[in-house]
Amino acid sequence: MSDQSAASAGTGRLIALGIAATTGIVLAGSAAQLIGYGLFHGRIPALDSASDGGLFGLVGNLSIASATLAAWIVLLRLRPRTVAMVALPLVLSFLTIDKTLRLHDHIPGWLVFYLPLLAATFVVIALALLVGSFLLHEYGEWLLVRVGGSTTGWMYQVKAVVKHGLEVAGWFLVALGLAVGLREHDDLRLPL
Repeated sequence: MSDQSAASAGTGRLIALGIAATTGIVLAGSAAQLIGYGLFHGRIPALDSASDGGLFGLVGNLSIASATLAAWIVLLRLRPRTVAMVALPLVLSFLTIDKTLRLHDHIPGWLVFYLPLLAATFVVIALALLVGSFLLHEYGEWLLVRVGGSTTGWMYQVKAVVKHGLEVAGWFLVALGLAVGLREHDDLRLPL
């Protein structure tokens, strides 16, 4: 196996493991919450995450801390740096400290102060998705040919699905961020 194939296989395993672990953690936390509520009526604090507490709340703190650490590692290791690469670790660091210490519980009208940070997080993620979509649009066919594929067939279809998926997700995140901002700013209650 070539070095490139081994690296690709390792990346694939890491992605699969990450998705599997994330899914397992979310399912286990969800099951614990529902079992705690259904069988014990919320009397076991470790199983009650309804107010960001319990074991699932702790896992939430660890998950945002891991995202923060990953953002700092990306900032330190990748070049060239973009505005998003510099902003994301700072925003995530603030949100990690807030989530862990629950600072916002002690600030009246906290959403007015935090909404720009939350909106910025949405925008950074959405822009990353949209940039990915644009790059696949511009260079996807060239990349397919370089890796031995063609501009037809399954590889092309997968490229198209990924490109459109990134685009749709990016724009929906922008729309969601704007809708949340408007809703909170105007105290507008959108029908759900």
